[in-house]
Amino acid sequence: MGREVDNLSRQLFPGGTEVEGFNDEGWGNTQKTIRGTSKVLFQPTVVADLLTCRADILTKNSGNSWDINEVKMGTSIKEDYVYDLAFQRICFENAGIRIGRTNLIHINNQYVRNGDVEPGKLFVSEDITNEVGAKISETKKLIPRALEVSNSNKVPDAELLQSCPNPKTCDFLQYYCQGIPEVYSVIARLPAKHLLELINREILDPKKIPAAVLKSIGYKATPKFTKINAPAIRQELKALQYPLHFFDYETYSAAIPPFNGTRPYQNIPFQYSLIIKDGSKSVIRHTEFLAREFKNPVPALLSQLKKDIGTKGSVIAWNASFEKKRNEEMAKMEPAFSGFLKSVNDRIFDLMIIFQFKNQLYIKSEFHKSASLKTVLPVICPELAYNDLAIQEGGEASASWPTLTNNKISEVEKEQLTNDMLIYCKRDTEAMVCILDKVNKEIQTTI
Repeated sequence: MGREVDNLSRQLFPGGTEVEGFNDEGWGNTQKTIRGTSKVLFQPTVVADLLTCRADILTKNSGNSWDINEVKMGTSIKEDYVYDLAFQRICFENAGIRIGRTNLIHINNQYVRNGDVEPGKLFVSEDITNEVGAKISETKKLIPRALEVSNSNKVPDAELLQSCPNPKTCDFLQYYCQGIPEVYSVIARLPAKHLLELINREILDPKKIPAAVLKSIGYKATPKFTKINAPAIRQELKALQYPLHFFDYETYSAAIPPFNGTRPYQNIPFQYSLIIKDGSKSVIRHTEFLAREFKNPVPALLSQLKKDIGTKGSVIAWNASFEKKRNEEMAKMEPAFSGFLKSVNDRIFDLMIIFQFKNQLYIKSEFHKSASLKTVLPVICPELAYNDLAIQEGGEASASWPTLTNNKISEVEKEQLTNDMLIYCKRDTEAMVCILDKVNKEIQTTI
């Protein structure tokens, strides 16, 4: 997708010249091209002492300067992008190339495709020269640190861990700590906030950390507990009406809208799983849909869903706002189904609300205040955990669809991938059936 975005962005600058090569080779080719007649360079490289960088698009001004045009798949200006352009500006100017403006070209998430993709409408170009200029001094100070890190051969490195700005969400911490078992040898040098978050996120095992260190950061093991507010849960579940429809979408999104009537990064349903329970004693029924071609899946999906889901009974989803939003979007794409989709949304019940920590209805210490299905299921229904599946989370399912629908894989591979995708989506609905069943049994025996 990144390559496709780059290729489309080049249509904004016709007549450009591709500069081949990286590092010294790329720098040599860039110098030759600059001395020529081309006023637009794609992928120019510069080398200045210990620094090197590659720009996306360099355009010549009427004077003797060049503008850097950086293409990003994001939909707005982000601070990381500003630092990126500040570094590029420093590299080019250190290499003797005078820079005029620094422009950020990003995705316009309000663009709706109608026919061929229109680069002039898909992209927004913003002059962020002033913002970049404000970061130049700081970036110059950061460069020696970056060079020091790149030359470091110390493993593990406490300074790297300390540098992570948000230990609560930073993915780097998890990858680093899990990849280097010796990390426990440097934990005493970590800030208390970082160490506590690493423990809370179960990246580090407190049993492997000296008691004195745990005491110094104020860590206390959370005692195991279960809290069930049976009357309040029963009150919530009164809203359910048979037949129950346990429902889940899988969706695909891309920076470049793939079909008419879609926007960049719109979540387009291409698959669903539906388990139906007609009564409290009924045997469950299962139906499903998976688009097998890379074309707009919405019309076919809605046609089958309308037949499968019926007009009565509750529709149970997990984090139901996601499914409701997809239905609202599809109603705009396919107005003939708008009434049907509204009726589905009117019947949706969000099973997740029972497990949200703020609601204090059904909470366990093992949830760690999370109401994610991937967190709740292994605790309530361990027999249905995802770790035995080939596809284990929604991102994998989404990425699998364009693979499934192209002709580059064999029929055997396609059949296996189809099976893996159907099993994963079905597991989400099986999970809700199991969780609701066990919750019902518990609240019947709990005052």
